[in-house]
Amino acid sequence: MKKLHYIKDEMLAHVPICTHADPKRVLLIGGCDHLYAEVLKHKGIETIVRIDKDDAADELEKVGQGAFDIIIIASKKIKKEKMFWGLLNRALSNKGVVSMLTSPLLTKEDEAQEELEVIGELFKIVMPYRYEALAEDGHLICKNMILASHHYHPTADINLQRADLTEGMHYYNSDIAISAFGLPTVVRKRYAGLIKI
Repeated sequence: MKKLHYIKDEMLAHVPICTHADPKRVLLIGGCDHLYAEVLKHKGIETIVRIDKDDAADELEKVGQGAFDIIIIASKKIKKEKMFWGLLNRALSNKGVVSMLTSPLLTKEDEAQEELEVIGELFKIVMPYRYEALAEDGHLICKNMILASHHYHPTADINLQRADLTEGMHYYNSDIAISAFGLPTVVRKRYAGLIKI
């Protein structure tokens, strides 16, 4: 069976890009060439900047205010650092959208809560979503990401044409994008007030 890493890459890239009305400038923090290739599928993107996760805070300090429409964080290392999120927020445009990997909402509740609290201090919309990943034993498991935005809502503002007509998708489409934000009742109750819809 194929490694299925493309699921994670597609969900990290296409959910925020298809949420923003007119994304032009994308920043990738961490990640691999596959994630970069996913962003390249969108013809309207004019600029893609990649920075290493280990140098992310230093590199963000050099970035101008409002420099990016989309920021994709493909690293679990920096998800709770307030200074990093302040720098990231400064680098994001007023209507910018962020996607990131996060701790599992059902099995690492305290870590997930810390992440939601840090992000929620800065963003009007903070919504976890799911994707499928391949476990070591060959089974599929559910993992989580977060979309954060100052303006756009991932299910209300999804660009259906971009989501369904962009060439080269293996997993992502508008149905997957919208359904990924459906959360179990136990999660909604556990993180009430932290999930900002």
